[in-house]
Amino acid sequence: MSSTIALISSAVFDTLLYPLNLVSNGTESVSNIYETIYSMQLVILRQNIAYISICLYLLWYIKAYLSKTDIIAKEGSLMHKMLDKFTSVHTGYRPTIWCFPAALNTIFFAFIQRCIKQDYVREILKADDGGLVAIDWVNLNAPKKVILIVFPGLTGCSKDNYVTHLVDKAVKEGCTAVVMNYRGIEVELTTPRTYCATDTSDLHMVVNHVHDKFKEHKIFAVGVSLGGIKLGGYLAKQYEDSLISFALIVSAPMNTIYSCEELEKTHNFFMFNRHLSRSLSRYFSKYQHLFEADQRYDCAAIARCSSLREFDIKFVCKQFGYASWLDYYKDACLDAKIQNIKVPTIFLNAGDDMFSPARAFPVEKIKQNPYTAMVWTKYGGHISFCEGIMPTGCNYVCRLLKEYLHYVLNESNEIEKLIELEKNNLKISSSLSDLSEDKEEKELKFTLE
Repeated sequence: MSSTIALISSAVFDTLLYPLNLVSNGTESVSNIYETIYSMQLVILRQNIAYISICLYLLWYIKAYLSKTDIIAKEGSLMHKMLDKFTSVHTGYRPTIWCFPAALNTIFFAFIQRCIKQDYVREILKADDGGLVAIDWVNLNAPKKVILIVFPGLTGCSKDNYVTHLVDKAVKEGCTAVVMNYRGIEVELTTPRTYCATDTSDLHMVVNHVHDKFKEHKIFAVGVSLGGIKLGGYLAKQYEDSLISFALIVSAPMNTIYSCEELEKTHNFFMFNRHLSRSLSRYFSKYQHLFEADQRYDCAAIARCSSLREFDIKFVCKQFGYASWLDYYKDACLDAKIQNIKVPTIFLNAGDDMFSPARAFPVEKIKQNPYTAMVWTKYGGHISFCEGIMPTGCNYVCRLLKEYLHYVLNESNEIEKLIELEKNNLKISSSLSDLSEDKEEKELKFTLE
């Protein structure tokens, strides 16, 4: 638009000064006047473009700042009543003025947010196949009877800045916190088996271990990005037998097929997709010696992967028994598992998240399940949700977690009553559904007779 204005303005000035040039017959004085006026025009135009651009950006930011944070939940349900008490939901997400667009928000967050030093106590767990998983504990002698488990993103670990802030919120609330590091991260990979979005066996092992170690404690789980997919899949599989009592899932792709499409768009590919695939290729190269004897893998090709889908096709699908990348991505989709989650779970997603596009949000399914709710912000990027002039500290994720954790710690009796009420309602609904089916069968039988 700015270039169009510049061309139009230049054409107008040239038209006005053209007769003057003819009259002057190219005299030096008039030529100098022409050049002076023309240069003044360019200066004024540049200034105007700058002012207009600044004004448009400020208007865009005001729109972002005032945008509403939506609650997606079944009206009158446990989750709706809970979220209605959270100040962070009513005040909404307030983005940082100079980096609120999704790409800037996501990129700057990784570099700007400071990392809080945590005095972790490491414990190594051994899986049935001999694989090792490192978990890092903090505040083991905490007075509160709630333990926070954090499941990081794709290549994340306990040392990542966003993880240390989540842990810090638990410690300040008087809780014990533990972070799960995936195989080959923070501990050597000892078997030819890594991790993926749909494999919850290691997560199951960690949850069982934490429960066995602190039998009287309730487990509050936070899953971020890939960790959110794994956590959601675990909760759906466990149904009502889950050892996890509460969950917060942050920036998890709801439909991995849509996420793949979004990340393969040119701008997202070069900013995010290629970077993550190279990180995974480096991870593979580090442990390549464990896979070289397996004829399924082309190790050289895997080490050169330039996209997430290419890495999944050449390595992940073959390792975990998927016929194609499409089968793997379908199995990883959270939107198909929402109805099976029977643990109070909050999803936090931004409408501009390139890893989890808004068109994939299962709004109706979340509303139908009384145990699930979504906090939907219009902006926030992926995981970042930067707030404040210099977003080096607590972001919106931390604010929401703090209130959620505080509510769990201080309103346990009310929560138990609401959960019991939801269970009774579900039983009544199930009984009515069964009676309705029996009635239809009897009517059909009577009609046939």
